[in-house]
Order: sequence, then C-alpha cells, then structure tokens
Amino acid sequence: MAGIYLSDIPPLNYDRDLFQERTLRSVTANTRADGRKLLAFAAKHRLRVEAVAYPMTHASDALADLAADRVNGAAVLVP
Repeated sequence: MAGIYLSDIPPLNYDRDLFQERTLRSVTANTRADGRKLLAFAAKHRLRVEAVAYPMTHASDALADLAADRVNGAAVLVP
C-alpha cells in the first residue's frame, strides 16, 4: 500500500483574493411582469447595456479588471 501525503490547504486571503467585493444581489424575486416593465422602460428611455466578455479561462483577468475599475458595464464570463 502506498501512502498518500497531502499538504495543508492555505487559508484564503480575503484582501488579496476577493478584492473586497462583498455585495450580493439577487434577481430571483423578479416576476415576468417586472421584466416586461423593465424592457419597456429601457426601450422608452433608449438604455444601452455595455458588457465585456471574457472566456472562462480568463476569469482571473475579469476579476482583476473589475478590481482595477477597467470594466465599463458588466463583466461576463463565457463558457
């Protein structure tokens, strides 16, 4: 039988790894009627949504860009 040796899992450094982003937003409470109202409002007021797409393999780049305020709009990970 071979022995299995594992190293300790390092503790998570919140300052370094999470960029102090601690806001949790939920959209699950919206109804279809809410969505229709939002889309009607957006059409009436000509709202434009800006998004920056990142491949899933560049998720760390997306986080770094968000932390450095280099994203105008939303960062979206694409599988």
